Amino acid sequence: MSKLVLKNGRLVIPGQGIFEADVAMENGKIVAIGQGLSGDEEISVAGKFVLPGLIDPHIHLGIFGDLAEEMEKETASALMGGITTVGAFMGGPNPYMSYFKDVIDLANAKAVADVFFHLAIMTPEQQSEISTYANELGITSFKMYMSGIPGLIPDVDDGFMLQTLEIVAALGDKAIVCVHAENPHLIRIATEKVRARGSETLADWADTHPNAAEEDAVRRAAYLNDLAGSRMYIVHVSTAESVKALAELKPRYPKLFAETTSPYLSIDKYSPLGLVAHMIPPFRDTESVDALWQGLASGLLDTVGTDNVTLTLDLKGAEKGIWGAMPGYPAVGTSLPVMLNYGVNNRGFDLIRLVEVMSKNPAEIYGLYPRKGTITPGSDADLVVVDLDLVKTVRHEDLGSRADFSLYDGQELRGWPIMTIKGGKVVVKDGQMVSEATGQFLKRSL
Repeated sequence: MSKLVLKNGRLVIPGQGIFEADVAMENGKIVAIGQGLSGDEEISVAGKFVLPGLIDPHIHLGIFGDLAEEMEKETASALMGGITTVGAFMGGPNPYMSYFKDVIDLANAKAVADVFFHLAIMTPEQQSEISTYANELGITSFKMYMSGIPGLIPDVDDGFMLQTLEIVAALGDKAIVCVHAENPHLIRIATEKVRARGSETLADWADTHPNAAEEDAVRRAAYLNDLAGSRMYIVHVSTAESVKALAELKPRYPKLFAETTSPYLSIDKYSPLGLVAHMIPPFRDTESVDALWQGLASGLLDTVGTDNVTLTLDLKGAEKGIWGAMPGYPAVGTSLPVMLNYGVNNRGFDLIRLVEVMSKNPAEIYGLYPRKGTITPGSDADLVVVDLDLVKTVRHEDLGSRADFSLYDGQELRGWPIMTIKGGKVVVKDGQMVSEATGQFLKRSL
C-alpha cells in the first residue's frame, strides 16, 4: 500500500497539544509524525486542523430498518461527518450466542467505518451468557435500561441490575456496563399528569420524563455499581440535575463515567422542531444545555455520542402527537459540525477537549486506545481534517443517511470536516465519498 502524507497540518493530539507537523501513513497505520516527511502521495492541509478519527460510542442500527442497509449507509454517514468508529447498541429478547456471530459477519461485510458492539442485557438467559459474549465474541460492554422503551425494551429492576454488575465486575476492569438511567415510576406518575392536562408540545413531552427521574437513577446506579465493583458508563445524560449529581459522585466513584450527546448540547425543549425532536430521554430546558457544556468542559462528562436512531419522517409520525410519535432521529452525520459550531465557535469550547471527549476518552473507556483515539505512530491511520471557518447549510440529502430528515435541516453551521481518512486512504473529501472504504468489527479482549 502506498504511503500517504498529510503536510503541514495542525495536529490535535489529546493530552499533548496542537502541533504543526506532517503525518505519514502506510499499511493502515500511522508510521511517522514530523517535519519534511515524504510519501507516494502528499496532500497539503496547511492551516487546517487534523484530528484523530472520531468515535461515536452510542448509535443504534436496524431498529426501524434493515440492519444490512443501515450497517452500510449509516456508517458511511458517520465517515462523511468525520466519525471513523462507532459503538452500536444491539438488543433483542433472545440469547445472543444463538445468532450474533452472523451480526459480526454482517459488520465485516457491510460497514465502512469500524464497529464495536454493546449488548443489552434484559433476561436471565442473556445475563448467564455475559462471560461468553466477552470471551468468545469479543464484546466487553453491556447495557441495562433502568427505564425501558415502551413496546421495545423492558425495564430492569435493581436486583437484576446488581446481579449483572457483579457478573461484569468479575470479568475485570476491561469490561463495562452502560446504563440508561431514569426512574420508571417517576415517569409513570408524571405521564399520568401530562395526559390529564391534554397538551402535546415538545415541552409537554419533556414533562413526562422529569429531570428528577434521571437524577435519581444516576445516583442509584452509581451506588449499586460501587457495591458490585464494576465499571459503569451512564449514557445520554441530559439534565443539569444529573451533572450536579455527578459532581458529587465521581470523586467517590472512580469507576463511573458519563456521556451526553450532541443533540442534547444544541437543542432544547422549546425548539421549533416540535415532535420531530421527540426522544427518550427528552430535550430539556436551556439551563440543562448550559450545564451539559459546563460538565463536558470540567470533566464531569467524559464523552459525546449521538444516540443515533435512523428513521424516516413517515415512521417518526410527529403528526401523531406525543403519545404516537416514535423516539429517535439521525444524528451521526452531523455530530462533529454541531460540536464545532455550537461548542468551539459559539462557546469557545477547547478543541483539544473536544478531541478528548469525541475520540480519546471513548477509546480508553471501551478498550480501543491507543489503536484509536490519538495520533501517534502505530495507531490506526484514521484522521479527519477540519476547517473551523467553513460555513455550510445542513441538507439531509447531503448526509448519506437512509433518513429523510435532519434535526438541523436548513441551519447554517460553522466548522466542518473537509476530509476523512480511513485506514490510510482518503475516503471522504468536501462532503463526498471519493473512494471505497472498508470497516471491520473491533473485537476486544478482557
